[in-house]
Amino acid sequence: MSDKRSGDNVSTAIGINHISVSVSDIATATEFYSTGLGVDTAELEYDRNTAARFAGFKTKAVANSVIRFPNGHLEFVQYPRTAEGSTDVIPVKGPGVTHVCFQSPSAENIYDQLRSRGATPVSRGDEPVHLLGQGVYYAYARDSDGIMYETEHLDRPPFDGPIWFSHVALVSHDLDRMVEFYSLLLGADPNRRTNSATGPTFDQVADYDNVKIRAAWFDIGNMILEMWQFINPVTPPSETPRSRESLGYNKVAFEVADLRREYHRLNRNGIKFLSPPESLEHCRELYLRDPDGNLISLIELEADSMQSVRKLKQKNW
Repeated sequence: MSDKRSGDNVSTAIGINHISVSVSDIATATEFYSTGLGVDTAELEYDRNTAARFAGFKTKAVANSVIRFPNGHLEFVQYPRTAEGSTDVIPVKGPGVTHVCFQSPSAENIYDQLRSRGATPVSRGDEPVHLLGQGVYYAYARDSDGIMYETEHLDRPPFDGPIWFSHVALVSHDLDRMVEFYSLLLGADPNRRTNSATGPTFDQVADYDNVKIRAAWFDIGNMILEMWQFINPVTPPSETPRSRESLGYNKVAFEVADLRREYHRLNRNGIKFLSPPESLEHCRELYLRDPDGNLISLIELEADSMQSVRKLKQKNW
């Protein structure tokens, strides 16, 4: 991601460090994704409960696990059953963080690998959809908690290895407002936008008739931040923020090189925080919400941390 701001408004964001997801059972979720995708687990370097407490969250996680991709991390968090929150699945049209995307060479067929472990298809048909005729095949499915993910099979993958953690997707009723917020947060404009994506293959992937969307993509070094607004069917407004305990994606953590600088820069631009920067073992972190109420954090890790984006592969295509 190249900076497009100047002076004191330059962001020090260097990538998406991890995406956190609330699950009903840590062991089940970890086994499903790590075995189904052929990736390894990783150790947490600091106490997420301590970080969350600084932001005013009182419910403690009872278990955490992390799986490590070549370019990012997916964290699973389990909360007490009595504090589990809503189990309602987020529809494809949103609003909220609807999915993450895993890419693989077409020969790897991670779509079938995850289906064989109990995933439920969302997209129409028995195989991923050749959406735009460019050698990329797309499909949505849900795990046993109803949490949606996307697989993309590529005939000519631009990355080395069998798997890539491609993107995280936010769906909003007001795409322009979200683009403005994240352009400020990341210090860069979207790399790509469209105001009219439509067609029968979009209907197949999303399982809606006559789909029409607007979209924007931020290329953030190691991953993509994808944003959609459904025009048909209409994405409804976000009424109240989802609780961290509700099953589903509950935080996107952006790694920055200088957390205190980001705190003061964004404060000057009117951004409100749930917590100031707090020092933890091996890192510093703060929490905030985007205009739709999605929970995000900014995190600064020690330079030699194995969980830093600096130690991960970067998207160079």
